[in-house]
Amino acid sequence: MANSPVTGAIDVIGERGAAARDLDPDASAFRRRRVVVEGLVTEVTFSAPTGPPRYRAVLCVRGPWAGRTRDASVVMLWHGQRSVPGVMAGTRLRCLAVVCFPDGVPTMYNPRYEIIAAGRQGR
Repeated sequence: MANSPVTGAIDVIGERGAAARDLDPDASAFRRRRVVVEGLVTEVTFSAPTGPPRYRAVLCVRGPWAGRTRDASVVMLWHGQRSVPGVMAGTRLRCLAVVCFPDGVPTMYNPRYEIIAAGRQGR
């Protein structure tokens, strides 16, 4: 992964994509692993003005999990931010972070992300 000194953009193309075991909470041998996921933001949640700042988004990831194509959801949580530029429902993202499973839910904390333009989907 490399950051562009000019634009600050990240390049996650060289990182390994998520496999079924990376998003499966039952695969205990693969509890914490850095992966790249790509999908559509289906839901965002803002923190209350009186509470600690955090921004939550749910990413719907389509992939060949367990030999068939189906969707998986990954929660992305940014601590210390009340909003994240460009991340809103309907946005296609590619995210890089460690996936962990609090309460059995695949979650990425403070992920690096790229917004995928409509004409540039896929790898």
